Amino acid sequence: MILIHPEKLSSVAADTEDGSFPATYLENNKPKRYYKSAGSNIGVITATVAANADQMGLFNTNAEGADIDVKVSGVSQETFSVDLTSPHSHNRLWQSYTAQGVIHTIDITLTAPVGKAVYAGVLKCGNGVAIANPSYGLTESRRDFSIVKELNNGAYYIRQKDSVRKFNVNFIEDRTADFYNFTAVADYYGPTPLAILLAENSDDHEWAIFGHILSPFSANHAHSNHNTVSFGITEAV
Repeated sequence: MILIHPEKLSSVAADTEDGSFPATYLENNKPKRYYKSAGSNIGVITATVAANADQMGLFNTNAEGADIDVKVSGVSQETFSVDLTSPHSHNRLWQSYTAQGVIHTIDITLTAPVGKAVYAGVLKCGNGVAIANPSYGLTESRRDFSIVKELNNGAYYIRQKDSVRKFNVNFIEDRTADFYNFTAVADYYGPTPLAILLAENSDDHEWAIFGHILSPFSANHAHSNHNTVSFGITEAV
């Protein structure tokens, strides 16, 4: 599991943008208030990132693929090509990269289906705080914001709204170091949304989430050197 903290995105720009959906929207915490190109299905986002960052997450995008180029002073250091359609469609991506000891840029070329203006909601870049992967038994459910009212005749009035993912996570971690690192990050963000890769090396994009830990986590100190930690996270809208 990886948490992005501290965040180190300094600025973001795009080669094409709709005036009502500028690239600066990528810096907020509202996935539905997204950046959108000026009609093109291809857009290049350039993120300027402070030194020593090694993680990036992009959330709520209609892109089918992304090409990522990490640069220092305009010189390419590392490249990645990301397929967001296999084995199934994702609206988000997560990419770890080699930490750069200086300010650097990340060019993210997003490609949406032909005829669709490419868009993306939230971009997070920063240091990766590595924590143990979840124990077996991680649960996923949905929080549905739809309005449902039962009418006098027994029928239902339904106004469909967003449905987001919700996870309940348990993991076992060393107390002296990593548990307190997790505690520091959780305390820093509180209910404010943060970027987490819930499980590494297992269809990483599926487990990438930008969400709220709405209730404080709990920890069981039953072992002398390790903790069993539990928390829930709900995807941000």
